[in-house]
Amino acid sequence: MSKRQEIRERQRKQEQQKKMIMLGIIILGAGLIAAVLIYSGISASQKFDTRYMANDNAMGDPDAPIKIIEYSDYHCGHCGAFAMETEPLLVKDYIETGIVYFVYRSAGDMIGGPESAAAAEASYCAGEQNKFWEMHDLIFAHQTSPFNEDNLQKWAKTAGLDMAQYEECMTKHTYAQRVEQDKEDATVAGVTGTPSFIVSYEVDGEVIEQMLPGNYPYEAFQQIIGEALLAMGMK
Repeated sequence: MSKRQEIRERQRKQEQQKKMIMLGIIILGAGLIAAVLIYSGISASQKFDTRYMANDNAMGDPDAPIKIIEYSDYHCGHCGAFAMETEPLLVKDYIETGIVYFVYRSAGDMIGGPESAAAAEASYCAGEQNKFWEMHDLIFAHQTSPFNEDNLQKWAKTAGLDMAQYEECMTKHTYAQRVEQDKEDATVAGVTGTPSFIVSYEVDGEVIEQMLPGNYPYEAFQQIIGEALLAMGMK
């Protein structure tokens, strides 16, 4: 090999080393960014929106003129979108103002099968400790994950539950019948998909019910609630 070839070979190796170093820096930087995002996600999942007059799976004033029952499934993407996007607006404008009393119910295993039923049981067990909505938020935040025993326990810990009480509740399947009743009531109400909402109110002694079958935009709730208030002479 000539002197010139040796110099070129040495330069090639030096350039290759520089590229490897740069690649290492890029990979390290990407790893750090990912770690920050994951940490931020975990931190965010530990911050829960407080619910006005939360009581088990309900929130708001039980004497509110309008009642909304949601039939939902924790594995349902549209249900998760409602929980994150539309529900907070309803809380602010109608639940905290005493106009709407809101109740969350599962659809049993109608849509998502045994995993969804198990998640519903877990949230009802959390409701024993008035942590229903914390568990509700955590399950929806991880709804693409399996709803197995380990994950449900992990989210229960994050929600701040008394784990001995929670584990006893889950082991005994304390709320299995309640979840099955959810499914039966949903079927009777005509629910065939989630989320579905039953909006009810009373006009001249007659109970009026209307179903919203799907993840309707906030404006649809505004319209129905406005019409209900008008019918009751409250608007």
